[in-house]
Amino acid sequence: MLTNSTSAFFIFLTVKLIIKFTTGLKESLLNKYVDYCCNFISILNMIKKYFIFLTLIFSVYSCTVISEKATQKADKENAYLSTFLNKSSANLNSTLGKPTQVLSESNLTVHVYEVKGTIFDCQRKFTIDNKNIVTGFVSTCWD
Repeated sequence: MLTNSTSAFFIFLTVKLIIKFTTGLKESLLNKYVDYCCNFISILNMIKKYFIFLTLIFSVYSCTVISEKATQKADKENAYLSTFLNKSSANLNSTLGKPTQVLSESNLTVHVYEVKGTIFDCQRKFTIDNKNIVTGFVSTCWD
C-alpha cells in the first residue's frame, strides 16, 4: 500500500511525464494539479479517520445494548427461579418436571434440569437440603 508522500510523488512523476510528451502545458498547471491531488489524498485520509471513529462508536454502543438486554433476561430468569426458593422439591418437580440429573453432595441434593433452547442449551441447578426444601439455584438460562 502506498503512503501519502509516495502517492503524491507518483502522481507528480506521472504528470511530469505527460507534460514532457505534450506541448503547450505550463509548469504552473502542473503545480496546481499536484496540489489538487495532494489535497484530494488528505481529504480521503480524513474521511477514512472519521469512518473508523464512527465504526468504533457504533461498536461500543452495540455492545452496551446487548449487555443491557442480557442483564434484563438474566434478571427475569432469576425472578422466576426465586419463586421456588424455600419451597418443597415436589413443587419444583411438578412445575419443571423430572430432573435430568440428581447429584448428592454431603447433606445436599442438586437437581439439574437441562433445557434445550432454539439458540443454545442451558442448565438450571437447584440445591435441596435434607428436608426437601429448595435452598438455592444456579442458572445459565436467560429465558
